[in-house]
Amino acid sequence: MSPPLSVTPDLTGTRHEAPEGVEGGGAPGRRARWPLAVVLVAAVGLAAFVVYAVASAGRAKPPVGSGLPTVPAGRVAASFSLPRLGGGAPVTLAAFRGRPTIVNFFASWCADCRAELAAFGAVSRTDGRRVNFVGVDANDTNLTLARSLLAHAGARFPVAVDANGSVASGKYLVTALPVTFFLSSSGRVVGEVFGTQSRGTLDSWVAKLTSRAG
Repeated sequence: MSPPLSVTPDLTGTRHEAPEGVEGGGAPGRRARWPLAVVLVAAVGLAAFVVYAVASAGRAKPPVGSGLPTVPAGRVAASFSLPRLGGGAPVTLAAFRGRPTIVNFFASWCADCRAELAAFGAVSRTDGRRVNFVGVDANDTNLTLARSLLAHAGARFPVAVDANGSVASGKYLVTALPVTFFLSSSGRVVGEVFGTQSRGTLDSWVAKLTSRAG
C-alpha cells in the first residue's frame, strides 16, 4: 500500500521510499491517480457525445426537396380541366388516359422551375410518343413570360393555366414549386418528385413508366 500523500514537510526524519515503478520521490499518490482521471474524463465525454448525437438525430429534418408525397402512390390522380396556355381547347387530364403521363407543376417566377424546362423540352421531344407530357402553370401572373420560357426550352407539350392555384393546392396539395407527378396509363400516381428534374431523372422515369402495365 502506497504511503499517504504528504502536503507538509516530513519532520520525523523518516525517509519515505518511492513506490515501485515510480521514479524519484515526488508525489507518488498524485501520479497514480492520473490514469484514472483520464479514463473518467474520456468516459464522460463519450457519454455526452452519445446523448448529443441521439438528440440531434431526433431533430434532423429531411433534405430540401425530398418532402413527403402529397398524393399517395396508387391513387387515381385528381381530374382537372383548365384553360390552355396560348389559347385553344382546354387541357383535360382525362384525355391523356391510355398512355403514361408526366404532369409538371411550375411557374415562370420560380427559378427552380425555369432550370428544369430545358430537360422537359428535350425528353418530351424524344419520348413524347411513348409518354404524355402536361404542364400546369400555377398561380402565375406573367403568362407571356411563361410562353417565352417554354418556347425557348423547346417544350411544346400542352400547358394548362391554373390561374389561382386551385388545382395545384386544392387537388394536389402542392405547397411549393416545382412538383412533378408520374402517372400510369390508367391515371394512377406512380410517383411524385419535388424540386428540379434533370434529363437523366426524367429518362429514368420514362423507362419506369413504360415498363409498367396499367
